[in-house]
Amino acid sequence: MVDKKLMAKNTLMLYIRMLLIMFVTFYTSRMVLKALGVYDFGLYSVIGSIIILFSFIQNVSALATQRFLSVGLGREDYEWSNNVFNTSIIVHLMICLLILAVAETFGLWFLIHKLTVPANRMTEVFWVYQISVVSLLFQIMQTPFMAALIACEKMDLFAKIGVFDAFQRWFMVFVFTLLSFESKIVSYALFLLAGYFLVFITYFILCIRRLEICKINLKVKGNSALIKEIFSFSGWSMIGSLSVVGLSQGIALLTYHFVGVVANGSIWLAEQILIAFNRIIGTLQTAINPQIIKQHSIGHIHEVSSLLSLSCKLTAFVVLISAIPVFIDADVIVKIWLNQAPPYLVELIKIVVIYILIDSLSGPYITAIYAIGRLKTYQVTVSSIMIASLVLSFLLYAAGFSIYVSYSSRIACAAFLLLFRVMFVSRATGISIKVFLFNDFPRLAFVALISIVVSHYVNYYLARDLWGLIILTAFNFIFVTVMLAIFSINSVERQGISALIKKRF
Repeated sequence: MVDKKLMAKNTLMLYIRMLLIMFVTFYTSRMVLKALGVYDFGLYSVIGSIIILFSFIQNVSALATQRFLSVGLGREDYEWSNNVFNTSIIVHLMICLLILAVAETFGLWFLIHKLTVPANRMTEVFWVYQISVVSLLFQIMQTPFMAALIACEKMDLFAKIGVFDAFQRWFMVFVFTLLSFESKIVSYALFLLAGYFLVFITYFILCIRRLEICKINLKVKGNSALIKEIFSFSGWSMIGSLSVVGLSQGIALLTYHFVGVVANGSIWLAEQILIAFNRIIGTLQTAINPQIIKQHSIGHIHEVSSLLSLSCKLTAFVVLISAIPVFIDADVIVKIWLNQAPPYLVELIKIVVIYILIDSLSGPYITAIYAIGRLKTYQVTVSSIMIASLVLSFLLYAAGFSIYVSYSSRIACAAFLLLFRVMFVSRATGISIKVFLFNDFPRLAFVALISIVVSHYVNYYLARDLWGLIILTAFNFIFVTVMLAIFSINSVERQGISALIKKRF
């Protein structure tokens, strides 16, 4: 049976973690923009954004490792789970070596010969790149430990590390802004590297001390087949996540080439909004993902179907209550966040919101696909769709279309990917595709459209300041809640929620 009480507790703890990290992310972005200046901020974003965007790779890689751990825990085979953990460390070491080889050959060549950087700044850009690569390696090696915490559903420890992560990010940026440096962007990269190292060490120590499955013994018991399976699974996962990063970085580089470094800085800031929303969504899914994988591992397909439907509705609720105010009051939010809006940013944020409204619904189905385990066909198709999206963006830029039209190619990509993922899960598990296409999605789309129109109308009568944003957010929260309760939540789910509220209050 699904432990819904544990899922609720884990979700609450994860949201506290997420809110702290989001607050620190936005606050420090403002501090860094002020400290570096618009040009250096844009220059750093060209090189250093590989670390920020790596959150996509880390999330997918963690899900791949978590999949194997959750299967073992679902079967209560703790020895096998420990073997999986140690094997995943070996696999991630191999991934580190591969990425290092690519970074120091092709990546370095591309940096030196293909990026248009002023000659007097090339030395700084070189060192920012090298420091960012080392930071990237620490993040990769952190993945098995993070995945173990999630698979074991130790969200209290996961949340505590998140609080520490938020504090160290703020502290590093605070100290950076107090001191003066000859090269600001290199010094900033070094401060970030120190923070990534501290978080890695924290994950390492807590997992080794607190989790039984995290006893390190890299001499895995003759499980060459397990190493091959996990490496293959992680390899296909990495290809998929690299496609995500390639799409984001590719659009950023195209923007840098066709529009300029200032526009690239705005793309980077818009990606911060996207990352923030992905953290909101990921927080909810982190609490549900282990249950989807465990229920699939023991053959409870009906429970998987129920969890997919519930996860889509909860994801839509969380996204709608947060995304609609951002879409409507993007200019107010940018003014509060950064004091002055860089060129292009407000409209780019609105495009990001439309993208996330569609893409967020893919999350539960991605988890189900990882539980199924047949990744080769899936990742090849997903990567092809993303490459096509990047090519479309290039053609739009080359044809003279604006940054807004070219950046919007991601929206079409998200729609195609959502449809493909739903169909893939349906074919692999027998779960009816009609539930999503003809029930869940139309109802959620109707609620989203009506909520946007009504909130936009209400916003017309509100002040264009912080208080107006707060009132709009509160109104939107109530309206979305009522609309989902009427049009999306079924009678069984409604009775369960009602019973839970009566029990608590």
